[in-house]
Amino acid sequence: MILRDKILVQLHRKEASFREFDASLHDESKIYEEKLRQLAELSSAELIARLGGQKTPGALPTAEFDAAPNLCLPFPNQWNNHAEARAWACEALLGHTTFAVDGSQIPPHPGFSIPVAAVQVAWFENHHTREGSYIKGTEIEVLSPGDLRVENENDRAEQKINARRFELEVGKLCSLIADFAKRRPANSSLPVALFDSSLVISFADRLQEKMRERHVNAMLELLQCSEQAGIPLIGYVDASDARDLIRMIGHCFGLPDAGQLHDAELISGLLHWGARTPFFECKRGSADMNQPSVLEMFESQGQPLGFVYLKTTALLPPARLEIPMWVYRQGLLDEVLDIVRAEVIVGNGYPYAIEAADATAVINTRDRESFYALFQQFAEKQGIDLRVSPKAASKVRRRYN
Repeated sequence: MILRDKILVQLHRKEASFREFDASLHDESKIYEEKLRQLAELSSAELIARLGGQKTPGALPTAEFDAAPNLCLPFPNQWNNHAEARAWACEALLGHTTFAVDGSQIPPHPGFSIPVAAVQVAWFENHHTREGSYIKGTEIEVLSPGDLRVENENDRAEQKINARRFELEVGKLCSLIADFAKRRPANSSLPVALFDSSLVISFADRLQEKMRERHVNAMLELLQCSEQAGIPLIGYVDASDARDLIRMIGHCFGLPDAGQLHDAELISGLLHWGARTPFFECKRGSADMNQPSVLEMFESQGQPLGFVYLKTTALLPPARLEIPMWVYRQGLLDEVLDIVRAEVIVGNGYPYAIEAADATAVINTRDRESFYALFQQFAEKQGIDLRVSPKAASKVRRRYN
């Protein structure tokens, strides 16, 4: 139960802190918005010169920068209603296969003496034919005590579950790409693979060495698979807190760090629905100066990444799309972005393929309790000494007897 009155009392007590944050964000926004206008007046060559050859300035402009007045590449199509937009989207998607993968997980039950967890991955492959040809599927992997074993004091079982889920999601998307590439008809329309998160995976920079290596190797395999198959990969980030453009502007004009401002908020007012920024090469550094960033590790293996911001809703900040540089260099970017726009229209604000994969992957509370009950029954039949806390045993009896 939410205690409304007590929460309001607490909010009022901390009103000053909320006001201070809001004022600080407003001040940062004013400074950076002014510099953003000045940045838009530079050529890409002038901007690169101002960055002074820094290795990780956050971002670097591409040739599109010079063709984007006010950092906006408009979307020419306009419609009178959603029915017209959907009609355009259906034609834009026709014949283009799109893939998406999502995952979910069940953590160990705190009331069980033996740890057991599970990771589920689901996928959606839509061929966008007039007949409606698509494939959905799921796979689940049970994690035993050996899979969850903590090897040192800095490890946590939760990290192992997260890492395995990441590996399964990325691995499944890679296999979908590779399998489709083998059976792809000659001269077929361009397929696109959608990943519901960042490709840059900077969070891995904060992980212990083995965990970091697992995430980097999995993503690197996906990036290489995408390029080898010639199937573009899009990392779709709906509510991005990335600050690559903020860092680039700060380096360009010698500004203090804007710790509370994000790229998407800064540029949101420049874009209308369907419009996008020019393509930037991502040049993000590592928080740990003693080791290369994840992005630098990708680059060392020939897999640099770039990004655009694409306005996909009228009122909210734009989505961030992270895209391998080879897609831009091969002139596929505009076609790929039209496919993403069409997916967003069909999905009413979010790519439909990702929504379909998410709906298939989701594990609700009842699913989790059912999993725990199955394990308890399995342990009893196999003579495994599973000790269950009274609270957990009571819950199982109430729900499944």
